Amino acid sequence: MRLIGFSVPLLALLACVVPSMAKADTAIFTLGPGESTTFRGANDGPGQGVSVSTTTTIDAFSFYMNAPAGATLKYMIWDGSNSNLLFSETQTVAASGTQTWVKSDPFSFTLDAGSTYYFGIIADSNIDVGYTFGNYSSNGLTAIDNQNSNYLNFTSPFSAGGGGADIDLQIYAGAASPTPEPGSLALLGTGLLGLCGAVRRKLSV
Repeated sequence: MRLIGFSVPLLALLACVVPSMAKADTAIFTLGPGESTTFRGANDGPGQGVSVSTTTTIDAFSFYMNAPAGATLKYMIWDGSNSNLLFSETQTVAASGTQTWVKSDPFSFTLDAGSTYYFGIIADSNIDVGYTFGNYSSNGLTAIDNQNSNYLNFTSPFSAGGGGADIDLQIYAGAASPTPEPGSLALLGTGLLGLCGAVRRKLSV
């Protein structure tokens, strides 16, 4: 019966630790969905520029789109001049005729304050990607208005000039991590040692 008294401090300890082990994934920037879609054939894709005023570490981004026959998508982050590919990853999506936010796999990338980046997508099959018009800014990220980018060659993408629209783009931060942070482990370990010592002293009385 005496052990029941230790359940409250233990629960309080876990309440402090668990949130840092399972952070919620949050959309910090959402441009669109907009007025229409742009059709892109295989090896052709659009992108959207974003200027950064607050250094931000992101963990995923998505485009409002669909792949009628299914496709392998390549998500890309380019520098402000579109001359250097800074990040890319690929994923396969099933055939779909319905527009939705199609999200990259989790990663970690830091956007530096004072810089501009282009978020792009290109596929090995036909895709339809949403676009809009209008200014948008959120959480220190601002869309470069009415000036989308274009890319060619799925295997080795390169910049192919610009267009006159804003590509529907969503950027995320704070995704869940499969492993707890070192600080959380240290807190949990210290707390459990303290509780064990208290239980031992209590039982010896």
